Amino acid sequence: MSKRLTMIIMFIVLPFFTYAQDCCGPGGGGDAPVALGAAATGSGDYIYRVKNVRRYAYSTRHPGLTAGLESAYITDSGEANVSPRLEYSGSFGSFDVYGSAFYSVFFEKPHSHQIDLSENIAWPLAPDEKSRLVLRLDNEDLLVFFPDKAVFSYAALDPSLSYSRAFAFGDLSLSAGFPVLFKPEGGLNAWLAFGCELPIGLGLSVCPRLSLLPDTMYSGTTFTLSFAWDTFFAKAAFVVNKNFTACDIRPYTEFWLGHLVFWAGAEFGALGSGDISLSPFIGVGYHF
Repeated sequence: MSKRLTMIIMFIVLPFFTYAQDCCGPGGGGDAPVALGAAATGSGDYIYRVKNVRRYAYSTRHPGLTAGLESAYITDSGEANVSPRLEYSGSFGSFDVYGSAFYSVFFEKPHSHQIDLSENIAWPLAPDEKSRLVLRLDNEDLLVFFPDKAVFSYAALDPSLSYSRAFAFGDLSLSAGFPVLFKPEGGLNAWLAFGCELPIGLGLSVCPRLSLLPDTMYSGTTFTLSFAWDTFFAKAAFVVNKNFTACDIRPYTEFWLGHLVFWAGAEFGALGSGDISLSPFIGVGYHF
């Protein structure tokens, strides 16, 4: 392989590197639904979702502060909302850090609000020129505010380890995480992601998920297809249940234009179960 061709391949591959672990999250698949019953809300069942900032992972390639505004609609609860978004990514010494906050205002009565928080710290290591080892610690929290009470409804901590190695045909990666779920119920999960990133910017990953505590069982698999090219990024996650009888499809796309970033996506929930839901979202932000 000529030196020029090698440089061209590296130029294509570098914008997309080691993102197999994005297919899973602290909740074991991301966008974890959180159902709040009458005891919590005082007015029936409401379903909220953690923002799952891993779908916004491409933004972290731009160090600094990003502020934006997102609008979404949750069909299975009839809730429309708007969410100011604030994100920061940077490096401190040998560590890469990321933090985000989403403040969502729901328009339906009784009016409520929710705050999604996510923090991440990663320690990247380079055993040699062709391989990379990353230790990560993710945290996600969800707080819901009703007119007369506040509910701390979701909290998870996800330590993980990923290893990637570059080959002539692309990059292969292996990642493993052990999310600890504190809310709504305590539990220990596990996920294992196998990923491949090709020189054309295409990424594929397979992520089986397990529940370890309180019961040990296979809980499903997430298949992720990604594509990155210059300032454009797109990803679709296919989250299949343990019996392969239902699937959530979560497409997401992001485009950068100077300091502006535009994104859109949706969640098609419970396909194959007869009770399908749709939750689209769209947003725009500015990078400082």
